[in-house]
Amino acid sequence: MSLVYRSPYDGHSRTPLRVGLAVIAGVVFLDAAFEVASMAKDPHFAPRAPGLLRFLPNTPALAWVLFGLVAVGLIFLAFDRFVITAGAWAIGWMAVLSQWRTELFGTPSRNCFFPGAMLFGWVLGLVWARVVAGRDALTPEGRPLRESLAEAGAMACIAAGYVGSALSKLFVSGFGWVNPSQIRWLVLSQEPLASFPWLLAYRRALIESPDLARLSAFATLVIEGGSFVLLFGARWRLAWTAAIWVLHLHILLLCTMPYLEPMSLLLLFAVPWPRLFRRPRIEDPLLARRPELGQPTMPDVIWILLCVMIVLAWIAPVGFRAG
Repeated sequence: MSLVYRSPYDGHSRTPLRVGLAVIAGVVFLDAAFEVASMAKDPHFAPRAPGLLRFLPNTPALAWVLFGLVAVGLIFLAFDRFVITAGAWAIGWMAVLSQWRTELFGTPSRNCFFPGAMLFGWVLGLVWARVVAGRDALTPEGRPLRESLAEAGAMACIAAGYVGSALSKLFVSGFGWVNPSQIRWLVLSQEPLASFPWLLAYRRALIESPDLARLSAFATLVIEGGSFVLLFGARWRLAWTAAIWVLHLHILLLCTMPYLEPMSLLLLFAVPWPRLFRRPRIEDPLLARRPELGQPTMPDVIWILLCVMIVLAWIAPVGFRAG
């Protein structure tokens, strides 16, 4: 499978992406650690199903230890040191902390999902670069190549997350998910973000109009299901990011359900910041020396790893599969 991929960061340093991803993931999991530490000392939050907590002491201090382990990996990744090991280390401890939160709270955290998915894709891209370019990929000379593939992996994972959300709706309810009653029930069961007259009028119209509710549900499926176009080039990525932002702002205004993590990540990865700030272009010495790397193919080991991860996601008793 050949890679045909264009990015607003082509020809520019991807350091802002690497650092930004690490910072956003760090902030999200700092909040997760605070949440877990608070629940761990509250007897009302007993584990809902036997799982990870059988092997871990349910104490607040451990939540901060786990966050410290996550932070070590993210710091090394941000500074471009031992990037594959650091990324895998961070992902592993992020998974433990996220699963602990799930067992205490009862449902997986949507806040943790998107940074975790993009970080996994970033590391997968680094592994891809290491396989196709050998040791050269991990040298300073190989940074443009490895981070271009890392960016592609991160975008592929967030696109897969949105497409998977649409498919899960269709698998469970079929096109019956576009039923206006479901959208109206969701809006009725939540409070709007504020009491602006225009917002309350729109909320009332959505509740009272089956056609408007049906259109809202259909637009949700189209935006989520079409998110694979995030991989079709810089302009498509920016346009679909705008559509996803509209979707999340719609949910935020009507239901006070913020999706700040994917919104901030897409803002970082989709807006052509290097061009807006007129950043200087950089050379790719490894590609100049080894032009065959200009269109790397996906190695078999990556396909095998992806298949294993998909199988584990369905059969492992964690996250949505727990209990």
